Amino acid sequence: MVEHGGFKIVWGDAANYADVEDAIRGVDWVLDAMAFISPQADYYPDMARACNTDGIRNMVKAIEAQPNGAEHIRLVYTGTVAETGDRLQSIHWGRVGDPLKPSIFDFYAITKIAGERAVLDSNIKHWASLRMTYIMPMDYAEFTSLMDPIMFHQPIDSFMENITSRDAGYGLVCCLDIPEDSDFWRRAYNMGGGPKMRCVCYDLMNKSFQLNGLSGIESCAERKWFALRNFHMQYYEDSHTLNQYLHYWRDSLNVYWEDLAKTMPPDMQQMVAECRKNPELRKQMEQSTYESLRNMAEN
Repeated sequence: MVEHGGFKIVWGDAANYADVEDAIRGVDWVLDAMAFISPQADYYPDMARACNTDGIRNMVKAIEAQPNGAEHIRLVYTGTVAETGDRLQSIHWGRVGDPLKPSIFDFYAITKIAGERAVLDSNIKHWASLRMTYIMPMDYAEFTSLMDPIMFHQPIDSFMENITSRDAGYGLVCCLDIPEDSDFWRRAYNMGGGPKMRCVCYDLMNKSFQLNGLSGIESCAERKWFALRNFHMQYYEDSHTLNQYLHYWRDSLNVYWEDLAKTMPPDMQQMVAECRKNPELRKQMEQSTYESLRNMAEN
């Protein structure tokens, strides 16, 4: 919220209606990037429901409670690719309108579907739902923080149309340029990075290991550790539709890996360089990585 020429930051709990109403009061736009995602959503399902469903319902209620709020305030909701569940070979092309069929035990997806439903069923005149794909972090520290057992939930032959964090944020902000009379409103969209951001999960993981100076995924993991089904990700057949409105397709996978490597700490850069020129050291690092991942997969 703009206040006295700057931003007013409201700290609060999205599950507390009074806090949400305080944040919504007097705004023209709501860009909702709020989500409690997996794997944390798997460990804390009550928190996932509170954030992804109850928080959105409070947001909708607060917008509708403002003077002329349902007519005036524009809401952009961020959904998830997980809403349509498992999409392996032969059904790996997805589009808006496909059945919302989350994978078994994916409570995160269920809470996000319920949050989206609250938006679609609201009295708000100007809303849009952007179903986000996997958002690839641009910072090396954030990238390595994704090491979690959930990586073994995804089949390595999954098809992925990813998006960089900067393109995802840029696209969300570009919604502010959409006029009130545009046919953009009252629609759901698949938000992926386009053809230049498509790959198979195996290739993504392989590149991740190579970024760290290792030979690849097969030197550090066993194929049998990975699930065969019941996750999500897909190529979007219709992601170009949203790009025609927001023009956020800027990055490619090649650019992503180059820019990510630039954020690697100097000591890690040195280690990568040593591994690439010293096969014995690289083998030792691969064995250490193998043991760490095996422990993660088994336990």
